[in-house]
Amino acid sequence: MQIRRIHILILAPLWFYSLHAQDTSPEASGNPAVQLPGGATIIYSLGDLEKMDKIELTRIYTAKLTRLYRILQYLPFAKLDPKGPNDLKIPSVPTNDKAMKALEDALREYIKTVESTLSTITPYADKKQIIDAILFLQAVTNKVELVGLGMSQLIY
Repeated sequence: MQIRRIHILILAPLWFYSLHAQDTSPEASGNPAVQLPGGATIIYSLGDLEKMDKIELTRIYTAKLTRLYRILQYLPFAKLDPKGPNDLKIPSVPTNDKAMKALEDALREYIKTVESTLSTITPYADKKQIIDAILFLQAVTNKVELVGLGMSQLIY
């Protein structure tokens, strides 16, 4: 329950920004979906998304949201997908191992619940709104990944 509150508090300000794609964004350029270096995120163009049905869009939306949840928690460590405490350059001692396992277990349960719920209700949303939400999450996630990779000077 606490993890949910934290994620809501972290993500709430982001949902107040406009969800409309900008004409200057890579998504609006009509380029096909591409994989970023390192295989972190697939970037979809507006054209790609408009060709998909709501079920496909729901899967993409859920995947984008899940990716954002996963990387936000490790942002201060500049390691977006750690396998253990040593990946975060913190000592691998029982206390740290236990804390990371608890965090991962809580996040896994939270994501499972969110994915189940969203897969049921998101297809009822307007297709354009789902697409706008995907493009928004895609842009936010891409910027967060850059910060996590130590490239924050590129986005400020």
